Amino acid sequence: MATINDIDRFFKRLENDFARKAVPRIIAEKATEFYKQRFTTKEWEGVPWQQTKNPINRGSLMTRSGKLVNSIKPSVVNPERVRISAGSTKVPYAKAHNEGETIQIPVTEKMRKFAWAKYYEQAGRGVKTGKSGNVYQSIDAGKSANPWKGLALTKKKTLTVKMPKRQFMGHSPKLNAILMDSFKKAFKSLF
Repeated sequence: MATINDIDRFFKRLENDFARKAVPRIIAEKATEFYKQRFTTKEWEGVPWQQTKNPINRGSLMTRSGKLVNSIKPSVVNPERVRISAGSTKVPYAKAHNEGETIQIPVTEKMRKFAWAKYYEQAGRGVKTGKSGNVYQSIDAGKSANPWKGLALTKKKTLTVKMPKRQFMGHSPKLNAILMDSFKKAFKSLF
């Protein structure tokens, strides 16, 4: 039969080893893994991410460079709080992708020049300029060059881009079920 000291040791171990150490570690590991898996499954809670308007030439939707998925990591792990963060100064677009956002992008002269160059490159022609440096449209610039034509010809000072919501982080009943399962396994192995 257990004594008072045995019961006291059990609850101290439960508090110190399980609640203060194991639970935050499990939450950090499983939540980070779950959020990163969204880039493989390309869905949130069974709802697939919206496809892009233009087909992707390289990489996969939201994983061309891997910077966004690699930025997902635990930023705070202690007995009181676990925080998983995404984004950084090098990945400032994490929130825009996760929550969906309308972004204002200033149009610079450098962007216009790049757009003209891409416009002619896609039409299979080099960039043609006059004495004043103006870029002239090639006669055979076809429909394949159209994605860049809008930016090259725009007189707007800013472009408005609506970023669709492609959630990869947040509250999830699936994640809660995974965490509860992991807690049960850890509790059984500890005791």
